[in-house]
Amino acid sequence: MSQPRISAYASLANGNALPTRVIQGAKTLQARTSHYIAVDAVHDELAVPNPFAQAILFFRGGANGNEAPIRIIQGPKTLLNAPDNVAVDPVHREVFTASFPTDSILVFRGDASGDVEPVRILHGPNTKLDRPIRVEVDPMNNVLAVVTDHAILVFNRTDKGDAAPKWVISGPKTGVGTRFGTRDVRLFSVGKKIIAGAAIRGPGTTRSAERNEEDGEGRRGGQRFIGVWKYGDNGDIAPWAVLNATPITKIPGSRLALNPEGGDLVVGGDGQVSVYHLPEIFQQRD
Repeated sequence: MSQPRISAYASLANGNALPTRVIQGAKTLQARTSHYIAVDAVHDELAVPNPFAQAILFFRGGANGNEAPIRIIQGPKTLLNAPDNVAVDPVHREVFTASFPTDSILVFRGDASGDVEPVRILHGPNTKLDRPIRVEVDPMNNVLAVVTDHAILVFNRTDKGDAAPKWVISGPKTGVGTRFGTRDVRLFSVGKKIIAGAAIRGPGTTRSAERNEEDGEGRRGGQRFIGVWKYGDNGDIAPWAVLNATPITKIPGSRLALNPEGGDLVVGGDGQVSVYHLPEIFQQRD
């Protein structure tokens, strides 16, 4: 059985490289099923969800070895229910998590600790939140994006209650949604772009096949790709740019990270991390 850990690597690491440090051990309180990590570079912290403990753990940015979290959000007032994703807004000092079991987005103060109530909750039929699994926030443009079963929903950052999304990216031309293997979404603030993994159904792929054929990364029936949309895209809109999975690109999955300064798109999955140099998608929007 694999042990829960966070591994840090040199930015130019390649091949079978050793991590520069590892956060691992009983004091860390990590769960083996944690699937996400968020970095708050401004406050030098790491945020890590623990779905078994119904908690969000916070570590020092330079944490190493068997090091305990510096604080934990946990308890009945938090309404956390199997959280496995987290996003941080270092500008407004807030923490977001998409709650799959309750079709809601919970928002906490960034410095919160213990059994605290969310400062905002986004939930209700108008939100169109259908089994949300990921949330990402853009504090510069005051928007947040959410991956659901069949769409990427974009809201105003401060929306709460039963607020409707401002844009909905969904439909066969988009290929987005967890049913098509969308497991992550990233927002490029300066260029106002939305980046996510997706898949287009091949000829003859049936709806039943989509639901029943799933691999370890959650991909269902279709050609995998990473798509780029622009802020304001709404409806069944094909991506503005596409990185297709081919024998050359070998896209390993759909977990994403961005390095806009270096022009790099980082994609993780299937036990590896691949870095693609794509400066054209990180250009500022006209």
